[in-house]
Amino acid sequence: MIRRHLTTAGLRTVACAVVFASGICLTSAADSPQQAYARSWAGTRVMVRQPLYTLVYNERGRMGKTYRARRAGLTVATPFAGTYFQFDGQDSEEDIIEKNPQRVMDVVGETYRRSPMLNDGTFQKIEPLLLVRYDPGVELVVKTVRVEFDRVRLFLVKTASDSEGPETVATTLTIKWPVPLSPALSERPNIEDVIRQFVAVAETRH
Repeated sequence: MIRRHLTTAGLRTVACAVVFASGICLTSAADSPQQAYARSWAGTRVMVRQPLYTLVYNERGRMGKTYRARRAGLTVATPFAGTYFQFDGQDSEEDIIEKNPQRVMDVVGETYRRSPMLNDGTFQKIEPLLLVRYDPGVELVVKTVRVEFDRVRLFLVKTASDSEGPETVATTLTIKWPVPLSPALSERPNIEDVIRQFVAVAETRH
């Protein structure tokens, strides 16, 4: 099942300001290229250009508690191998990778069906509920960015006007690099090119 989302006069004051500004510069200079990159995107409003998919699911914990309506962004883009959809493996399972997001949903349902130790029958460790598709034109906000060994992942949240709340992680966009990322993150321009195939920085509203 797919749900679509369409739519600062005195000298002392000046001196303090200079010291304060210098402190900011020192702090920024201490950031790694990865941290600086993540900070450059955080809080940016973007407009979806290509569909982004999210799997909504319930997860049964070890003590029997059910965590409802969890979300996992599925879209993974690469510079050379196109786009695919991935559900990160849980409970010692392998990642599920497919070319079709509906197929991811189906395989998750099959993979996370468990047999209880004392009772007959089965239960769903992870129960897929629906796919959510964010279509071109939908506006989101970059909440945070994670730069890892060979990938960059943007966590996108709803805008403040969305009824579901601005803190809800709507979806993710993962850029998977074919080799480990360099310490200086020299791949940054190329990563930006891939990102902008899927989202564009939204115009500032006045």
